[in-house]
Amino acid sequence: MQVRQLPTRRVDSVVPARGPLSAREASILARLRRQSSALADSMEQALRDMNDPGRLSYMGPAGEVREVMRACVQQLAPDEEVRNQPWFVGIKQGSKTNPSQAERARYAVQQRRGSKEQVQVTPELIDELVGKISRSTYTTGSSALHAGADQNAVWKLTGWVWAVLDEVLPA
Repeated sequence: MQVRQLPTRRVDSVVPARGPLSAREASILARLRRQSSALADSMEQALRDMNDPGRLSYMGPAGEVREVMRACVQQLAPDEEVRNQPWFVGIKQGSKTNPSQAERARYAVQQRRGSKEQVQVTPELIDELVGKISRSTYTTGSSALHAGADQNAVWKLTGWVWAVLDEVLPA
């Protein structure tokens, strides 16, 4: 039996520099960096990984962009603050009821807009929808991470993550 040798590649030629960001994405990344340099670095790493033409799997970048969104929303929406909202329902986990991802995102959006009191139906509905989009994006990211996804699916996921981050990050 003959063993076939795979060609070796230089690491610096495999991982290309990150492609240029749009003005909107650059602005979101700068806001993310002000919130957490570690999360911004993680997002940049995922972008570099997705631009790697030699990449065999996109599970890593899918998980990374999902976790950037989750961790950012969690930082912006502390448990106790979310629990104090009149719309809080939560998810029962053991003896505690914790905020859902959607509730955390909704709270973060409200804080960004400065709308602590919900008086009008429209902002409340928008806040709730952003929360649901955030949850759906997280679920999609989980599927991409655990079941595998192609590059196009991870780029689409990343677009949704940019949208959620744009809504929750302070200006």
